[in-house]
Amino acid sequence: MKKNITSSTLAIFVLIMINGIGCAGHNKSKPHDDDAYGSRAYGYFLDGNMPLAVETYKKGYISARKTDHGHGAARHLSNIGRVYYEMGSLDSAVLYHRRAYEEFRAIDDQGHASKAAAFLALCLATGGDGVQAREWLKTAASTADRRDSEHYLAVIHGLVDCRLGAKIADENAVNAALAFYKKAKDHRMLSTIYILKADNETAKGTYAAAAGYLDSALTAIEISQERYKRSRILLRLASIQFRAGDEGAGKRYYERAAYCAPKGAAVPPIEEVMARLAD
Repeated sequence: MKKNITSSTLAIFVLIMINGIGCAGHNKSKPHDDDAYGSRAYGYFLDGNMPLAVETYKKGYISARKTDHGHGAARHLSNIGRVYYEMGSLDSAVLYHRRAYEEFRAIDDQGHASKAAAFLALCLATGGDGVQAREWLKTAASTADRRDSEHYLAVIHGLVDCRLGAKIADENAVNAALAFYKKAKDHRMLSTIYILKADNETAKGTYAAAAGYLDSALTAIEISQERYKRSRILLRLASIQFRAGDEGAGKRYYERAAYCAPKGAAVPPIEEVMARLAD
């Protein structure tokens, strides 16, 4: 498995963030010592400071272990893996998502275990390991128990398809997920779906449609404040312009992407973006 992503990767909503655990009844859950670390780390993540986000999530994990906060420990492991994925450190991302899955299973949290397994599948597919990726997708489906799991897994399936160099196998399921998250006004997931649909259109050679979805993704990330995604969206727009033969526009998009790239995330050389046949 390759350790670093040298091309733009789909960014997808942080798997289980600090507010991911629900409340019991009408009373708010009692704060835990590690919650403050999670909140700060998420802020660093949104700001695009990936190394500091990892460092802070790791402190949160240690704090959760000291207070025997099982959900907190599992959540921090998942978030560490998520940030490593964003940085292109696939081996580390796989390691932490696998640990998160095991922790969630140990505390019988099937819903979050399913999402950890799903993101693990995405990491493996991004690294080119299609066999293990498909197996972990089956595991994710077998442990899913949340209301939106069908739509979430449909998106992950589509992402895995694209990562493995194929077109989306079930576009109807992805379109259903798009409608679901539009109704829910979940702009984090919407941005991911728009990027996914753009990649699918690019694979078909319908570049105008792909550019339209990427424009929608840019709007969604501004609403969700996940601006760290902007760089990889701009890289996709650069690639589309190069394919369309507009080298000047492609270079401008590339320069914009390079300037706003998250700290700790590699930006592929322009020659790679110009030559890329598929993300």
